[in-house]
Amino acid sequence: MARIVVTGATGTIGSAICRALLARGDQPVALSRNPDGARGRLPEGTETHKWADPTSAPPPAEALSGAAGVINLIGEPISQRWTEAAKQRIRDSRVLSTRMLVSAVAELDAADRPPVLVSQSATGYYGARGDDQLDEDATAGSGWLADLVRDWEAQALSASSFTRVVVTRTGVVISPAGGALAKMLPFFRAGVGGPVAGGRQFVPWIHLDDVVAALLFCLDNDSVSGPVNLTAPTPVDNTTLSKALGRALHRPAVLPVPGFALKILYGQMSEIVTTGQRVVPHQLTTQGYGFAFEDIDSALADVL
Repeated sequence: MARIVVTGATGTIGSAICRALLARGDQPVALSRNPDGARGRLPEGTETHKWADPTSAPPPAEALSGAAGVINLIGEPISQRWTEAAKQRIRDSRVLSTRMLVSAVAELDAADRPPVLVSQSATGYYGARGDDQLDEDATAGSGWLADLVRDWEAQALSASSFTRVVVTRTGVVISPAGGALAKMLPFFRAGVGGPVAGGRQFVPWIHLDDVVAALLFCLDNDSVSGPVNLTAPTPVDNTTLSKALGRALHRPAVLPVPGFALKILYGQMSEIVTTGQRVVPHQLTTQGYGFAFEDIDSALADVL
């Protein structure tokens, strides 16, 4: 039984990772500000340790020592209005906490260090790039989110001198609980959903099952390192996504949502859905990962 440390374990992806680790006979080790509360939200059998202040103090060495790997998913939700205070919290929860995590791994004796760190990242790294096809060799984009993701990745990659590091640039997760889909469903179920801001922007989507399986694939395979795009091999534009969601729900999906309306509702954060990236998972496909859900219709049919 391998001990795998998971930060952000109580989130949608984190809890699914813990379930998958237990199912294959591994021991998930969750780091949490509130371990008592986390135990009520995590699958039975998850080991928990307190990490009281991830932005200013390292996690406990006893949780990390001897672990077979670390999956770093910690971070304040991006989907909120980006006030200056919120942007600082979002940034600190990723950049500073990853720095603290890496410093704790570095302090361990070499024999006790986890041999791999898989650290969550985001397709926001690429910025707004129109129709350009973006694999892992594409350059970083511009803007607040792209700058944040670049700095976030830099903290994780600083561990490359003493352990294998993978940074997983995850797209829009298709999941029955939480995430972007949960925010869209009420409108589409009411028959008032449709393409957003013209509908031509690409959505780098991925099913939750493939997020979990790909994270474990990166954890297990020594040949995988550096940036890895966690997106389905068939990105779709927003119009195509809207039509597929309408078909899955047997509802019309023709009412356009103007970009300015989203900006009024969500402020700067609306750029996540009014712009997009045509991201492709070159690393995963060349390394031999097999996607469970390659097309948007099958992914939506599964979660709905």
